[in-house]
Amino acid sequence: MFQLIVLGSITEDIIRTPPDNVAHFIGGVPIYAASVAKALGEQIGIVSKVGTDFHIKNLKVINSLEADLTGFKIIGQSSMKFENIYAVNGKRTQNILSVSDKITFDDIPKEYFKTECIHLGPVFNEVDEKFISQVRASFKFVSLDGQGFTRGKKENSNQVVLHPWLDYEKFLPKLDVLKVDDFELKGITESTKLDEAIDKALATGLELLVITRAHKGSIIYYRKKRFDIPAIPTEVVDATGAGDTFITAFLLEYLKTKDCYYSGLVAATAAAYKISFSGPIPTYDRQDILTKLKSIYPDFQEK
Repeated sequence: MFQLIVLGSITEDIIRTPPDNVAHFIGGVPIYAASVAKALGEQIGIVSKVGTDFHIKNLKVINSLEADLTGFKIIGQSSMKFENIYAVNGKRTQNILSVSDKITFDDIPKEYFKTECIHLGPVFNEVDEKFISQVRASFKFVSLDGQGFTRGKKENSNQVVLHPWLDYEKFLPKLDVLKVDDFELKGITESTKLDEAIDKALATGLELLVITRAHKGSIIYYRKKRFDIPAIPTEVVDATGAGDTFITAFLLEYLKTKDCYYSGLVAATAAAYKISFSGPIPTYDRQDILTKLKSIYPDFQEK
């Protein structure tokens, strides 16, 4: 059976990069998760919904990633669509153009409950908070990307803005892993400083906290022990999906090794490969990752 189930909206993304480049890609947490899983030689199961407006060409992309699609549905009129506008310095402005149907607990196929780990990757409120309690009771290991509970729309605009997760203290203890970027964690906890936000999150009893920080690398806390994961140098072509790639690679490796630092290095290298090309189709494999790590860290040993 699969090592990991990934749940969240598959999206259609418009990517705008300097000076005047425009590209259209399929995206969302399940897609980038399936991409890195394929690169690592793993298969995942996907739970997601798209609308009848979903482009047929994107179905070919989904199938090419070789994930199990038992939990994938075409239902409702609209899909989740984003416009991501990147500045020269890499800063992103995001607009939400349309949303898909909500994902419910009943959308998880019965056969998926045989898998121990589920990663929840909502991107714009497509699951509600009670969903966390439902999966907690049914899966041994629960991971959450916190972005879906931090996003709203700016007043009189389609621009996506961060807002606090008012009930985070109630729900973080139900998780085995929380993945966020540094801005999201500060937003969730209403903190002005990252250290303060980390302290608040860990004070809930959360065991494993994964914080991605783009070119600054990542920070992983396991039972309050800190692991600093460096960013792997690369030319940035398209940063969309970097965080999704990181957390999926991390989970796939951590579930096998229980080694935060090792899993973080593999995840950082996979993310570096991802941002060096556009779109979700992987142009690298596990051997590329291991070779890259050995070239940077001569003592690195595969587990």
